[in-house]
Amino acid sequence: MFSLDFRLKKMAIKIVWIFLILCLLACGKKTNPVIPVKVLPKGVDVLSYQVKGKSLVISWSIPNQNTDGSPLTDLKGFKFLKGEWSTRDFCPTCPDNFQETIWIDLKGPETAGLKIALDQVQLTYDRLQPGMTYSFQVIAVTRKEATSEPSKTLRVAWDLPLTAPSEVQVKPKGQGLEISWEPPLSLIDGSLPEGLVGYALYRQQGKGPWAKVTPDPITSTRYLDEKLQESVTYFYQVKALRKIHGNFLESEGSEEKGIVFTRIAPPPAVQELTAIPNPNGIEIRWQGIEIMTPSGYHIYKRSGGEKTALRITQEPLTETIYVDRQVMPGKAYFYSVSAVGGPPSLLEGPRSMEIEIIFRP
Repeated sequence: MFSLDFRLKKMAIKIVWIFLILCLLACGKKTNPVIPVKVLPKGVDVLSYQVKGKSLVISWSIPNQNTDGSPLTDLKGFKFLKGEWSTRDFCPTCPDNFQETIWIDLKGPETAGLKIALDQVQLTYDRLQPGMTYSFQVIAVTRKEATSEPSKTLRVAWDLPLTAPSEVQVKPKGQGLEISWEPPLSLIDGSLPEGLVGYALYRQQGKGPWAKVTPDPITSTRYLDEKLQESVTYFYQVKALRKIHGNFLESEGSEEKGIVFTRIAPPPAVQELTAIPNPNGIEIRWQGIEIMTPSGYHIYKRSGGEKTALRITQEPLTETIYVDRQVMPGKAYFYSVSAVGGPPSLLEGPRSMEIEIIFRP
């Protein structure tokens, strides 16, 4: 009996040890579970609007990427959300509340108010009520029903817009182009031009997109545009702004006017010229011209015993740094810099003030 009990106890101990070993072998370190990431389409960046008489045209670019940067190849369409409130009762800080959702399929069909191009969608509303504020938002949807983040909300306080500015003129002046126009004569129903607070100027470079030149309303009927490139065609359009309960309502765009820009005046003088010695010679730095795109810069130099500075650059420099290696220790040198305009004129501007340095390597 004793022998049997001993054997049973021994067998039980073996079973426990085997169980413990199996548990230890089974308890290896496990990796964290991988959560599948759902690829979402990139949302619409910006909603924009145009006034066409009594109609409001909402447009946006069609996204072509997912949020992870991969190509968006299965875009099905858009959910277009629209809300409206009385402008007098509108709360700009309250959450968006949309009463209507329209489905826009990229395969169509197009309707009288819907236009679908390769890279853009346009939706036209022609029965808006004066005195109402309208809000719009767009969500992109793929064929697998994945949705993008909503676009930023576009809000338009609607009323009768002003007629478009007229008599737009574009002509060269100084370092740029001067755009001028005549004010709107009335609202689009022929009544007095109430609420005019200024103008928005738009510019198109070549065949590129239209961009607003004036982020804030301008009150003058003239504007000097100086941030231009030589030999480029620019088109301009002006819109009158009417203030409706704190919001700006743009008029229809004026007639477009274009011109090829050719600078008729040389660039301004270079500023902030400095010179420091380095092991290879004298290093000269200066502030680049920012109101235009020059072809480059020329360096002028004279030593302490000379009255006339000579140009030491054969071709205009495209950088705003130059190292003069033709220097002697202990000798004083005077430097100045000029900017060269773009083609075809290539007019050279006045030289900067001279700066003196004694070369001590």
